[in-house]
This record gives sequence, C-alpha cells and structure tokens, in this order.
Amino acid sequence: MSKYDFDDLYSDYDYEDRSRAARRQRSRPKNKRKGNGRTSPIMANIHKMDDSQESWVPSYAAALDPLHHERHWVIASVAPFYRDSLITDVTRLVKGGKEANVYACAAHPATGMALLAAKLYRPRMLRHLKNDAIYKAGRQLRGEDGKQIKGRRVKLALRKKTNFGKHVDIMWWINNEYSVQKKLYAAGADVPEPIAHAGNTILMDFIGDEYGPAPTLSEISLEPDETQPLFQRVLDNVQLMLNHHYIHGDLSAYNILYWDGDIILIDFPQMVEARHNPHAFELLQRDITRVCEYFARFGVKADPVELTQDLWQPYMGRNY
Repeated sequence: MSKYDFDDLYSDYDYEDRSRAARRQRSRPKNKRKGNGRTSPIMANIHKMDDSQESWVPSYAAALDPLHHERHWVIASVAPFYRDSLITDVTRLVKGGKEANVYACAAHPATGMALLAAKLYRPRMLRHLKNDAIYKAGRQLRGEDGKQIKGRRVKLALRKKTNFGKHVDIMWWINNEYSVQKKLYAAGADVPEPIAHAGNTILMDFIGDEYGPAPTLSEISLEPDETQPLFQRVLDNVQLMLNHHYIHGDLSAYNILYWDGDIILIDFPQMVEARHNPHAFELLQRDITRVCEYFARFGVKADPVELTQDLWQPYMGRNY
C-alpha cells in the first residue's frame, strides 16, 4: 500500500456522519479514567481536513458553501497531491456517481501534463456495488506492493463487518483498481495512465481537453468505417487483460471512452483475477456479450459465446 493507506485503514472518511458521531459522543457518560492522549479517528480526520483548508482551497471547493460536505471532502481527499506537487487546482466536477466522483484538476508543470483526473471514492461506496460477492470470490487481500495482507485483526474485522472491517474492504477495492490499472498501463493496455494514489482517491491522466471529458461509447454514434477496428481494439484489450490474468468484470459501452478515434477503458475496482475467481469465465463472457451488443447496433456481427471460448480455451489450456 502507499504511505497514506494503512494509516487510513484506522480512520473513517465518512465526513457526512461526523456531526451524528459528535452527537453520540456528547450523549455518552464521561470516562473518569485518565486518557492516553490519543485523538479519535474521526476528530483526527477533521483536523487534517481543517489543516488542508487553511493552507490550500482549490477553486472548485472555494465556490461551494463552506458548510457543504463536498467542499471538505474534496479538500481533504486531494490535498496530498497538492502537497506532492502533482496538481495545482481542482477546477470542476466531471462525473458524479453513487460510488465515486471524478474531478478535473490542473496538473503541476512538473508532471508534463495539462490536466489530471481525481477519482474520489465515497465512504459508503460498497452499498452501491451490486453482487460484490461475485467479485470477492477467491480474492486475496493485497497491498499496492502485491504482497498479501495478513493479520488476525483484519480478517476478524472483515468477517464481523465492523467499521474498521468495512474501511479495509473499501481500501481493498480502491487499491485493486489502482494496482491493476498500473499493471495494465505498463503492459500497453488502452487505459488512463495512473499517476498516484492517496487514501480514497486515485489520480490519473485526464482523457479529454479543457472543454470537457471524453464521452463514453454509450453517448456517441460511431462512423461506419471505424466500428470494426474499434470493436477489434476492445477485444485486443480484453485479451491483453486475460493474458495478465485479469478480467474487467463490468465492461460495457458505459466505461469505454472515445477520444480522437481511439477507445480507452476505465473503471477497474471490480477487476478479478482469472486464476482465483470461480466466476471468471462467467464474467468474461458477460463482458464480451455487452461489447458485442453495443457494436451490433452499428452492424458488427459477432458471436459472444464463440469469442469467449476462443479467448478462454487457450488461456486455460483445456476445453471448457
């Protein structure tokens, strides 16, 4: 994991609930025992948030009401990237979702880029992941360094679904997306370049320009002469991922961007390892079926079952 992550496993990013937590704290009887000098995780996060706000307020957050929770959430989440000279500003909301928001950021000149995208995961994003047990099956809890995370406390917290356990679970999803995206980018896949990761936020290359983000395939109509090449390009990426033991798990026209005649795959938190997940073939076939259904609208004829078999059989080395 990155230097920010394991400290954050013991914290709670749910700023929306901090007033409720404060009320509960006030209603509890005072403990007469001498304190140990430790600051509660919630208050520690609020202090960090306030420190960030005093030193730097991005223009997007400055335009929000000072009491709006999004203002504090954005400042606290992207402040590490500002301190590390990766961004200079957060200019606008690009995409809002149940699991995460994506913001456009002005890149620091040292990065050699003009724009970066910051993907901020919500504290309760697990509530909105449908059938997440399918993606968790056979999973190994690993840090950013690829080493398996062990420890009785972590396993017990996950099993009991304590607040700490839920936060570990959320961090797994975020770490999974960042680490997989790094590996795929290095392997030559058509994915945004991942730049950095801190807590609940992933910083990556911004696909688009100063006028707006790249549209998804679901938002556009393709020209007749580009449908077959782009369809094949998507399949090439699916095969590249499988060659590295990964299956997207939620691939569709809604998370494939279109920019300058090319496609870019996004959204990898639900990526599964084909070697360990018992639903791997099922997820691969679903991905390919959705892709085929989209391109069929533009005249591309393909059999998703046959295409899945053509990829899966050589990968597994036996007939499925």
